[in-house]
Amino acid sequence: MDQLRAKLDRDRLVVHPGVEKHLGEPVWQLASGYLGHSGFDRAVLAYCRSMVEANAFRWPANKIFAQKMRYITCYMLIGLSARFEEGTGPAPTMTLLQTLVPGSARQVSDLISGLRAGGYVVAEQNARDRREIRLRPTPPLVMEIARSPLAFISSSALLEGHSLREALDADVSLVYRLIGRSTIAFQSMDVLFTPFETVVDFTGRDSGYLILCAVMGAHLAGALGEDWPLALTYDALSQRFQVSRQHVGNVLAIATTQGRLSIHGGRIGAVEPSLLQEFSWWSAGQMAHFTMLAR
Repeated sequence: MDQLRAKLDRDRLVVHPGVEKHLGEPVWQLASGYLGHSGFDRAVLAYCRSMVEANAFRWPANKIFAQKMRYITCYMLIGLSARFEEGTGPAPTMTLLQTLVPGSARQVSDLISGLRAGGYVVAEQNARDRREIRLRPTPPLVMEIARSPLAFISSSALLEGHSLREALDADVSLVYRLIGRSTIAFQSMDVLFTPFETVVDFTGRDSGYLILCAVMGAHLAGALGEDWPLALTYDALSQRFQVSRQHVGNVLAIATTQGRLSIHGGRIGAVEPSLLQEFSWWSAGQMAHFTMLAR
């Protein structure tokens, strides 16, 4: 780790404080290489562009991806189901799922009921024990939950030139197993999520993370001299992410009231270097994590 620390100092890469103690982990060694790549900012911009695109998956995308508890519930369900099918884990039941995610039992139950009604989760009775109901995510749910991981893999391809995304797009079962492996890593040691306090704050609000991606994408586009088509007005953001104007204001207040960024007339103003640093390290960690798992 000392050698990596010295290299980062030589490359003038300021380490995000939450990551400092984890630099020896393989995922952060790869992530550090991404951060030092001359094309890194463009790769993050490409990720942000992908995340803020209008989504054809209208129901229940806003209820699934765009809020931490709901996203983690679906993410963990996919992981449980994948490991069960591989014969390496227990049956994915409602009771088990409720013990693994941050929401209340009622919140988890209500979310799964909605997903079942929409055909995104199937409940199957165990033929040997009819009291056991197993939950199975369907391919559309798997691909929606994998939207961010796949976008990060596409961004790492811009830095490495690999073709991992093409293989994943061609076989949803590979994506399914990718999420399964990711949940194992997340449960064993969280070195990719908890260190990022501001990112976590945004993910706790409906569409908060997507709004953060819009803000950071606008900043990076401006810095790189590229176009950013999504205005940062309350109207434009509320329409794109299907939330109220007031909610957009509340989400942006996470950073604007602290002076960490400013927005004027729908355009990004100043962005505090520590916020850009945090989002950059977050993005590099996610790229490295999912790219390593997809290899």
